[in-house]
Amino acid sequence: MTISQFFILTPRGDTIVSKDYRGDVVRGTADIFFRKLKSWSGDPPPVFHVENVHFIHIKRNSLYFIATTKFNASPSLVLELLHRIANLIKDYTGALSEESIRVNFVLIYELLDEIIDFGYGQNTSTEALKAHVHKEPVAIEAPEGMSRRGLEKKKRVPSSAANKPISLRSKGDRGGGKNEIFLDLLERLTVLFGSNGSVIRCEINGAIHMKSFLHGSPEISLGLNEDLQIGADRGSYGLLLDDCNFHECVNLERFDNQRSLSLKPPDGEFTVMNYRISGEGGGFANPLPFRVSVAFEDTTTPGRTDVLLKIDSDFSAKLHGANIVVKTPLPKATSSCGHELGTQGHSFSFKKEEKIATWTIPKMAGSSSCYLRLRVCTAAEDQHTVRKEVGPLSLDFEVPMFVCSGVNIRFLTVTERGRKYTPFRWVRYITHSDSYVFRT
Repeated sequence: MTISQFFILTPRGDTIVSKDYRGDVVRGTADIFFRKLKSWSGDPPPVFHVENVHFIHIKRNSLYFIATTKFNASPSLVLELLHRIANLIKDYTGALSEESIRVNFVLIYELLDEIIDFGYGQNTSTEALKAHVHKEPVAIEAPEGMSRRGLEKKKRVPSSAANKPISLRSKGDRGGGKNEIFLDLLERLTVLFGSNGSVIRCEINGAIHMKSFLHGSPEISLGLNEDLQIGADRGSYGLLLDDCNFHECVNLERFDNQRSLSLKPPDGEFTVMNYRISGEGGGFANPLPFRVSVAFEDTTTPGRTDVLLKIDSDFSAKLHGANIVVKTPLPKATSSCGHELGTQGHSFSFKKEEKIATWTIPKMAGSSSCYLRLRVCTAAEDQHTVRKEVGPLSLDFEVPMFVCSGVNIRFLTVTERGRKYTPFRWVRYITHSDSYVFRT
């Protein structure tokens, strides 16, 4: 694998980091990439080529990480390298944002010199690179997000508490910082509902992420559900995972009998475990978080059809969903689309060129319902096509402190031989939509 250039672009197209490793690609490729990016009507493919130059990119936190090459490089390998570079920047600067990159650009160029040499990837280990990076990071204040839940006491800290850089000092010389560990259990849902509301396809992709700011070299024990089953038949008892994999630092000696993992965490943020669960949605410990129903009403106005949308939240009233976006494709013959919102604080937009109506709900309580009426206007002769061409609807959302699968962190203990350990331990559960689609 050989890459020629690496650069990072903002959503506006500004270049904030640029590195030319081989000098075999003409200058101005960042501008060529951004112009090509804006020419796509939808999401651009991760790999494309312009004038014999291959562009491979990812998007993280609204920033574009791009590599260019003239060689027949493996796209998947370059994409993995870009993801690792993004993770390293987050580890060393604390937050992956335009501001953190600008104030730490000297540190980032130090990292890039060690990660890639003459276009060849060298080292992407957070811990190994500490010996070669000498610029101390400049921490920035990240915006406050949702809360985390402590295992010992009912304390709350902002989610930005984990957005601080790793220490460049050795592990035994970390006495100055707070002794704490952060654990995220994240699940992404891929669900397809039929027109009658039944679940056609359902899959959960979960991951347990850890970021450690512990002093010394402690050992962490992490307990999962005792009834966890892997690759078992659907008739088996317990929580069934189709498959899973673990980070290389995880010791699995006690996993088969006790369903517990032991590890000595490396520096930076890493994924302890990935797992996948498939089913029809009814076999999970908790119901799928949202359901949408669609109804049509004919009106006395020629060419106008009202489309009624209702979204129900099927989780506890103590919880809430956030950043909910409902996208509804409308018929190609739609000339305009009015709306009537049932709740204050919601917003609506209609893109006439793409014929997509977007309903945005900033926050929605559990066990509640929200309504929207769309007034779809077409030519009178096209009115009969509205019922056929509306949909399928798609949802984007996140639900803090909720997981459908029922995977649970039973305990999180930190021990070090000959030393009493009382760190702060923070655990967060969150469910995101990956592809959440309703046929109409």
